[in-house]
Amino acid sequence: MQQTFHNTKGASRDWAERLVLAAILIVAACLRLYHLETPTMWWDEIVVPLTARFPVSYILDFSRHCEMHPPLYHLFIKAVEWAGISDFALRLPSALCGLAAVYAAWRLFSRLYDRAVGLVAAAFLAGSAMQVWHVRQVRPYAILTLLFVFSLYFCLRLLRERQNRDLYALLGINAVLLGLHYFMFEVVFAEGVVLVANWRPRGQGLTLRQLVVFCCGTAIVALPVLLVFFLPSQTTLSIFADKGTFAAIGRLILAYAADVLWSHDDTAMRLVMGTIVAVGGLAMARRAPRELAACLLVVLIPALILFFMRKTAYFSPRHFLYMTVVAALFAGQATRFLPRPGLFGPPVALLLAITAAANVFFTHPDAYYRPTSYHHPVFVTDFKPMARELAWKLQPGEVLAASDPGTVNAVSWYLDRFVADNPFRDQKLDAGSPDFTLRFFAPFHNWGHLGKTEQAFTIAVGPISRTEQVLNAKIYDLPIHREPAPVITATPFHLRRRAAFPDFYRQVTAFLDMTINPYWGGEAIPTRNSRPAVLEYRIDNAAGDAPQQIQWMIEYKNEGKGSTMAFSARFDDEPAVPLFTSVGPDGQGGRMVTLVREKPYKALTLRLETVCAPYTARYPGGNLETTAFRDFDLEIVPLGHFDSPVPFAVRETGGLGKIEHSDVNLWRWGLGPQSGLAFDLPQAGTYALECDFANVIPGQTVTVSVNGKVVETFANLPADARESRRIPIAGRKGHNTIVIAYSDWNHGKTTFAATDVRPMALFIRKLRLLPGS
Repeated sequence: MQQTFHNTKGASRDWAERLVLAAILIVAACLRLYHLETPTMWWDEIVVPLTARFPVSYILDFSRHCEMHPPLYHLFIKAVEWAGISDFALRLPSALCGLAAVYAAWRLFSRLYDRAVGLVAAAFLAGSAMQVWHVRQVRPYAILTLLFVFSLYFCLRLLRERQNRDLYALLGINAVLLGLHYFMFEVVFAEGVVLVANWRPRGQGLTLRQLVVFCCGTAIVALPVLLVFFLPSQTTLSIFADKGTFAAIGRLILAYAADVLWSHDDTAMRLVMGTIVAVGGLAMARRAPRELAACLLVVLIPALILFFMRKTAYFSPRHFLYMTVVAALFAGQATRFLPRPGLFGPPVALLLAITAAANVFFTHPDAYYRPTSYHHPVFVTDFKPMARELAWKLQPGEVLAASDPGTVNAVSWYLDRFVADNPFRDQKLDAGSPDFTLRFFAPFHNWGHLGKTEQAFTIAVGPISRTEQVLNAKIYDLPIHREPAPVITATPFHLRRRAAFPDFYRQVTAFLDMTINPYWGGEAIPTRNSRPAVLEYRIDNAAGDAPQQIQWMIEYKNEGKGSTMAFSARFDDEPAVPLFTSVGPDGQGGRMVTLVREKPYKALTLRLETVCAPYTARYPGGNLETTAFRDFDLEIVPLGHFDSPVPFAVRETGGLGKIEHSDVNLWRWGLGPQSGLAFDLPQAGTYALECDFANVIPGQTVTVSVNGKVVETFANLPADARESRRIPIAGRKGHNTIVIAYSDWNHGKTTFAATDVRPMALFIRKLRLLPGS
């Protein structure tokens, strides 16, 4: 009869505990899932899906060069994006991991200690303001918390039971943690210190073999992550190199440790939580001192590492989120001071969860459940509300530019959900387009390189017809008066065009899916990946029918792997003449191309077709700025100066500057230490190198070599010497080279133009290869 009574009482208590656990999980679920889709993603959140939408190679490149985390979480979100890309879908895995951590704390700490400890620990995590805030975001911290619950459990059980099964489980959990966040290296190191401190050479502790297995197993994962991702990342290394004072890092550590108890400036809540945690620590000191010491070391060692590193940059409360698990365990241990923990533990746990949850939900709802709840003091644009405003303020077909590619990418993430055609992506200007209004989107106090202030910006860009406030950003309307195509009235003719804002829009003839990035003097960049973007410049010819030599100096940027930039020229309606194609990564940044046009023509068009491949990562949530047109310099001169009218292609192999002209001179600079020409002959023949040059450096010696043999030397030339020669060239069958070497040049032994960085050696008026002797 007595046995039946105890069984009934035990069963009732089990049901009571399970009901309390269910209530705690319901509270945790409400806090984590309520309005999960409502707050806009802030920058650190949205950069994850912006990165994950690209191929795996991009994600790996991003982690190696731009990111401060290993790539595992980005790869995880890439898999999530197959199921959905709404804020709810992207955040749901984090929220579920946060909920699972609450259940895991109950399950595991109940096994390790007792059910009252597990219930109160679960209640602490369920209502933790720090937990609720961070596990509702597209960041790895919810997964880290869940995994750390297991990591701490297996570490403590390993100390208690010294079983290899716990060692292997600990290594497996830690392997995932090391792939999620570099801060976990410090946590895993702390666990290693705990294990070493519990090694005993003659039993009653961990064995040397177990320590070796832990160290080797950790190194197998940690070293590749460090070598492949951490060390190549200049972003990460620069952050670790940025050091504050000991006082500054000390204050941050104390402030963030207080956030572990309660994230808001609520002294009463922090005192209550702190008291519970402290009481639990005392209880643990009496019942499990070795495990208490292990928990304290896991908490203190990473903090001490940060302290001695003085790492204040990019150190935030979320790095201490794992400490909430230790605090929850301590809070659970406080039930040992209750007179009947099995009876009073469940209601205490429920009261703790409900009180903390009510404080979160009713006292601080603006921090969690509003569209701007995650507003950041540095990344000040609220992307989702901004996108909603722009969706009806910007019209399809408008010509747009923006000051910040990162903000455009983040706002476009939402705009692509709200509108059929994203106005930032669909950019077009036809050749016959009349004057129009250019709209410039500037996030809060950000005008790119166009000005540090709004006044400086307005001076730089000229007349502004209207300014429209959009939340904390502005849209500026600029009237664009289209310039007619330049006309070649006579040769020599020179034209320079730069992709500067807003001149680009006045001068370009047409473009498709391109926009201006107003940095580094201005760059024309694509608006989409993996899709051709086109721009054209037209020049009309009214210089007569005389043959022309046309030289392009084109400056561009192609840093993206697999990206292409194909430049071509077209005369009237004839087929395009390819100038060159750049395949990224291309470190040249500029090309000089020469054409000879003997037939008359009316119009000359320069065309660029570029495709930005989605492989090379950049920080602004995309990589469109890796392929950019910057400017061209066009020089058109009559034939007879630098053309070689022979039946084979003469190629310049370096050391010759661009064609230049003034009212009285037409020239190119020979650049030191040598200038070169190369050509191929089907058979041997006799030719002549026609040259006309003026020397500017006293004592200059110029040596002309053909196929490695000196054929002419101009020794010790005075500064004003001028030479005009036809030098016989014996061409051989196959490949031939001509090298013009100089004994001195600007910034060599002599400097005659301090502000010009070019190594100018010889003022050349004519240089060409002719048939005959």
